[in-house]
Amino acid sequence: MSHHKILLLGLGFQGVRWMKTLTSTANCEVTGISAEQQDIEKICKEFGISKDRGYTDYREAIESTDADIAVISLPTMLHLDATIRLMGKGLNVICEKPLAADRTEADAMVECTKKHPRLKFMISQNYRWRPHNQTIKRAIRDGLIGEIGSVHVEFRQPECFIGYREFLQMPLLQDVCIHHFDLIRFFTERKCERILACTYRPSWSQYKGKPSTEAIILMEGGIVANYNGTWAARGRETSWDGNITITGDKGCIVLDTKDTVRFYTPGDFYTPGDAQGMLLKNAEMAVTELGYALNMFIECVEKDTLPETNIEDNYQSFAMVCAAEESMRQGAFVEVA
Repeated sequence: MSHHKILLLGLGFQGVRWMKTLTSTANCEVTGISAEQQDIEKICKEFGISKDRGYTDYREAIESTDADIAVISLPTMLHLDATIRLMGKGLNVICEKPLAADRTEADAMVECTKKHPRLKFMISQNYRWRPHNQTIKRAIRDGLIGEIGSVHVEFRQPECFIGYREFLQMPLLQDVCIHHFDLIRFFTERKCERILACTYRPSWSQYKGKPSTEAIILMEGGIVANYNGTWAARGRETSWDGNITITGDKGCIVLDTKDTVRFYTPGDFYTPGDAQGMLLKNAEMAVTELGYALNMFIECVEKDTLPETNIEDNYQSFAMVCAAEESMRQGAFVEVA
């Protein structure tokens, strides 16, 4: 692989994770960062980066950069402006989810990438690149459960006030559901046709907004997905991936809270907590999550190939979130355009 200079925009929770990934990747050099002044000083000291590479204004960082790849980890409402500026400067872009603040901005980002066809643009959907999810994907492709008929996702986590989340009107739907909706597409390899969703606020929730989401998701080919999620859980919790059950005509695959994947035949009786079914060995991955995304993106840049989660692909997951928001307002099924 060639040597790549990286510009990192944003040093919040996910931005720091990106910094750790970038500085531990042999063929990458962080040549610029943008963040609050106190964060710049802390990060530069921790990772041995010169302070003159830090900018408090991401626009100045873009204008001054000599990088060939940028990672956007800014607040969502800045994704469009940063993308236009970066691609206008000739940089390839990895952008954190969600793609944009709304459908209009997402459409504008798609148009921006079309104006720069030689540059690569990818949304980081790190849940895809975890060993257990790769295991599920491989088992489905190998025909283990046969033809998929249904998917069930249950997500339960207590409130999390990192960053901007506490100010969202629908924290779960607007921040985390994109991961789960994307996994449904990833596992089924089908587009979403229609969605019916509602959001609500449990009386005990510390969020001012509505942190719980229920949805019925109709995929191509007659696959039905049920989504049950709350970001105000009390008591039993799931992992961030959620508890997932994917059922086909030959049996079902279950992902549990411990990120264990098991296969159950039609004759298996499932009792929660019991080690029943057939344990599937997790896929072996040299790097996972952000590291996997970075390596894949660099390979796409160097070989001029399309990233797995390119903007056209990720737009389909983002459109599911937008349709769910519209369904919540209408109280009816909404087509996913």
